[in-house]
Amino acid sequence: MDLHAYLTPAELEALTQRGVIIPCPQQVAVGREVPPDGISPGAVLYPGCRITGSQSRVGAGARLGPGGAAVIENSWVGAQAVIGSLGPVTLQGATAGPGTVLGCGSAQQAVFLGKDGPHPDFTTGYGFRARKGSLYEEDANSAQHTDTKMAILFPWVTLGSNINFCDGFLAGGTGPGLGEFTEVGSGTIHFNFTVRGDKATHSFFGDVAGGVFLDQPRIFVGGNASLLGPLQAPYGAITPAGGRFGKILRPGLNPPLKESLPAEDSFDPEVYGDVKRIWTCQLLGLGQLAALEGWYRHIRSKTAAGDPEKSVVVQKGLTMVRLNLEERFLQLDGMAHRLERSLNKLERQSPGDKRAAQHKAWLDHWPQAREELTALTLGTPQGGGTALTPPPAVLVQGMEQSMGRHATHLRIVRGLSPDAVQAGRDWLKHIAAQAAAPRLEQRVPPLAQN
Repeated sequence: MDLHAYLTPAELEALTQRGVIIPCPQQVAVGREVPPDGISPGAVLYPGCRITGSQSRVGAGARLGPGGAAVIENSWVGAQAVIGSLGPVTLQGATAGPGTVLGCGSAQQAVFLGKDGPHPDFTTGYGFRARKGSLYEEDANSAQHTDTKMAILFPWVTLGSNINFCDGFLAGGTGPGLGEFTEVGSGTIHFNFTVRGDKATHSFFGDVAGGVFLDQPRIFVGGNASLLGPLQAPYGAITPAGGRFGKILRPGLNPPLKESLPAEDSFDPEVYGDVKRIWTCQLLGLGQLAALEGWYRHIRSKTAAGDPEKSVVVQKGLTMVRLNLEERFLQLDGMAHRLERSLNKLERQSPGDKRAAQHKAWLDHWPQAREELTALTLGTPQGGGTALTPPPAVLVQGMEQSMGRHATHLRIVRGLSPDAVQAGRDWLKHIAAQAAAPRLEQRVPPLAQN
């Protein structure tokens, strides 16, 4: 360790003169690259705290390391946030919005938007890991030993303990009370990686047009469940504990899958079967993420306007949405590469196999489809995709009126009129539909029947 890279105890004293609370300066390290005003008055740096990186910021009243060492590397911590309530926490390129309470674990390139209300009184429990592309919206939370990556959790969504949920979108629910929020039971795993090495397996529990208005029935996934991506679940879907679920769920109680695979000595993990459903699911997923980008860019940015801290958090949330979009293209590129290998094997070993024509259609159409989908969804970092049409005036006006009555995003949204909600829902559905348009969906045909 280069001791000259950190402020000396005397220099730390200057922070305390500005109102930063440092009970034991000898056990706190602050990098010289951290801006002098990057740590706000009222912040508490407990023993074992280390803050480095020119992008690091600590808000007023934040508490770093009350339960264990807090390591902050190029990360942004909002006002009144608690980092390390239960043990050590490491943040690397992460954002913890105002009021966020992180127990014990780590976050890398992840965003927690923070707290909107008093319940629940934590964001993550003991042993959490939030990896690249994880986005916890207001009051979303997870218990002990949870792992997320490229996962988006809408307000109040709750993950139980011992859960792996990567490459997924979770929405639904109307509040933080018991029986009101979307919930994933302890011991559940979302299987997002296939034997062929691809991750074109993003699953959607709910949709953007319904979820953002906070008025849809919750989704309940029973504990110790196996979720086989890509999976689509509507609002109101319920699964019992201990089951295996895949493809498309329905509202109400869903029975576990009963299908079993016969033993197949000749199974080749490099050769794909029917890929139509994967293609369709990925288009639907891109459409949903494009709609969410539109919501962040045009609506969430408005509700944060005038509050520098909220504006920063929303912009970082938008970055997570774009990371998820970029990840979908990355995985589809990988899928195309593996399909080419699969097609070559089929043509050599099984001339005339009906899968070959479907593979070839995907490979022939993917370059042009990728270009069109990129324009629709990602566009440019500044302007978004062409699918991001401006929101309807009735929604914008409704938001402005509700902002005059309410202070936080969730309360503003819940204060919208039915007409504003319906107009907003139609707008978001329109954005999502462009990525999953028939002209794109039909480029990969169903598997020919013998």
